[in-house]
Amino acid sequence: MNRLHPALLYLTIYNPTLCPSEEVSKDDEDAEEQAQILFYTSQERAASRDKMLRQVGLAKALVNFSEIFHPTNSCHNVHSQSRRMIMLNPEPDFWIHAAVELAKTPRTLLPKPKGKGNGKGKGKEKEQASALQPSYDYHDGSLHDFALRARLLRGYEQFKLTHGSFTSILSSLGQEALELQLERFFTVWAWSWDLSKSSELNDDLGLSLHPLYPSILPLLDTFSSQLPAGLDALFLSPPHVVPSTRYRQSNHPPALSRHLLSLIPRHLPHHETDDRPEASSPTEKGATANTAAKEVGSSGNPSGGFLGMPSSLAMSMDVRNWSWPGALTFGKGAERKLPVTEREGIKPNPSVAESTSTVTEVDRGALEDAMSSANIHSLLEKANGGLSVTNPHAAHEGRSEVDHSGDTPRPSRVPSPLPADGLSTSPLEPEKPDRYRQLDFACTFVFLPESDDPLETRRRQVIHLRCLSLAVALIADADNVEDYDTHVISEAASQLLHEVEIMIVAEATRASEILPSATKILQPKDNHLISFDHFTAASPDFVAKSDHLYNGKQLLEQDSHITEVFSRGQQPQHWHVSKRDNTGGDEREIFLEVARKETSLSDVDNILQRLQLHPF
Repeated sequence: MNRLHPALLYLTIYNPTLCPSEEVSKDDEDAEEQAQILFYTSQERAASRDKMLRQVGLAKALVNFSEIFHPTNSCHNVHSQSRRMIMLNPEPDFWIHAAVELAKTPRTLLPKPKGKGNGKGKGKEKEQASALQPSYDYHDGSLHDFALRARLLRGYEQFKLTHGSFTSILSSLGQEALELQLERFFTVWAWSWDLSKSSELNDDLGLSLHPLYPSILPLLDTFSSQLPAGLDALFLSPPHVVPSTRYRQSNHPPALSRHLLSLIPRHLPHHETDDRPEASSPTEKGATANTAAKEVGSSGNPSGGFLGMPSSLAMSMDVRNWSWPGALTFGKGAERKLPVTEREGIKPNPSVAESTSTVTEVDRGALEDAMSSANIHSLLEKANGGLSVTNPHAAHEGRSEVDHSGDTPRPSRVPSPLPADGLSTSPLEPEKPDRYRQLDFACTFVFLPESDDPLETRRRQVIHLRCLSLAVALIADADNVEDYDTHVISEAASQLLHEVEIMIVAEATRASEILPSATKILQPKDNHLISFDHFTAASPDFVAKSDHLYNGKQLLEQDSHITEVFSRGQQPQHWHVSKRDNTGGDEREIFLEVARKETSLSDVDNILQRLQLHPF
């Protein structure tokens, strides 16, 4: 039977201290209860008022009941046979409540044996109605409480970062404005929550630090020391980050680095086939196919299409054109069809033949600019003041960035940026050094809490300086970027990104030259995940999805006296360790997975000690 994935049933945000804005009858308790609900969305497109009040009332009752036994620690989650109920209290008197249905499998019902007598009347109708209702087997281990809470908390932090805290909006703009902003944000956020994907502990604990974090951090701190006071630097290289020491000391929320990383595109799409207008004539189709073929020949590393062909070339093929001369013959017995003049013995005119065999030339710069103008990232639009690039040299530069993306070796351990040696320059101008390369400049605004009160948020400005896939984000304390010398900052950022790029390429080259031994290839590797200050450092290509690690994390959160959790599975017999470590004064958590069967408990403890001394 097909297994059905978990699904969100409903999501609501309420404040039990709110009162109706208009006078209502004292006997109308439903109106008072409804005034406390700030946001509600359900899997049912039109949920009744009574059902909404019952669901919110149940959540309130569970919280109030749990506070009788634990006044300082209210109810966070409730398990039932078919669902999980999560209660999150991000701000005083504000609650986020979600109900998620577990994964389920339709149950196979065996036919009942026929009896001697057939029932009549209402009893028979009830049996038929119950037989028509489907029955399911629910999978209790398909969801993790920590993963659900972490997802809800990330949603709240994202809203707080882009709009402000619930308390600040309610006090400054009122309840109606708060309800409107919650509706616009959480409706989209709730139904973009993909519960079918398995939870990853890496993502729930924080963003991943760059594999070269120990080497990049001194360069970033040197760059940060050259900045004026009030600017905190954050290095971004999707999907990795490197926070400067000043950035970590400022205690910025974890949602800030995640939000800034989402604004940096991993690749610069040159064009998208979905937005390309369909060619209406064979000449246009031929020009499109020729352009795609030249792109494949220049790149040397086509991406992502059927049989390795790029999507642009695949979409330009038409089955009606397969009968063209030389099409899909693969060099086997292809006969060239002669023109009518040659078959009839008439010698063709050279000038006419030359004109007919020549494909109509198109302005490639204008064509590619038109195709890519709708696909450039919004960050570049902000950098250009909302104007599209019409310079043909800029189009050729963007194409060179994509075409030469496969020249640099890219091992799995260290992600290398797109090389810049293919940038086209004018023959009249000398090629500029890489450190003076022009950066993309953009600004955005976020709401960050004040140091004394986390609920009082203030609008702050963030400066983006990006070159290819590397970027530096500067969180400004001033309200206007013009208060800083942007020219000096841009030169220092360009030099920093140039040095980091050289370091990454050198490490990638060095890693590609090292040949692993047969023992290292065949022997299972020990994988680890270290979390501190909402950032993570993990083994290459390691994604922590084990239930043992999630259970260990939950035990560490439930009791502060628990420092270590060891577990070993049956099939396969892997060791899983969750440990809270305070070595060096910094609190961090270590998660370890050992896949070797012959490993003993003492061997696992030795591996933990090595990780504590050398986490990177």
